[in-house]
Amino acid sequence: MATVEVSRTLVKSPPELWADLEGDCLSKAVGEVTIRPTEPERALAWEADGASGTAILEPAGWGTKLTLTAEVEELVADLGFWARMRGGTPASTPRYPDMEQRLTALLDDLGAAHRKPFVRE
Repeated sequence: MATVEVSRTLVKSPPELWADLEGDCLSKAVGEVTIRPTEPERALAWEADGASGTAILEPAGWGTKLTLTAEVEELVADLGFWARMRGGTPASTPRYPDMEQRLTALLDDLGAAHRKPFVRE
């Protein structure tokens, strides 16, 4: 299994980030996921088809440090009979080769301001 870890300190409170993570932001980044809190408002585990991981929140100065980890299953190419006879070895590729970019994009999205401050609606 390939492991990916990204982290960033975001200028948001832990409860605000927790609400975002329990929502559908992980599903948007990775695909259909199942989320299970392991420590309320601090850590959660998630599972998707071919990948699993954790999200850990830690208070950090003016914000919250969010660490996202993912373990990605590798697909092993099936060799034919003659290739096995010649001693070929199956090639393995990660199921999500762009997982680091997906998680980094999620951090970018979580860190972006979605509302304009001091604007009445």
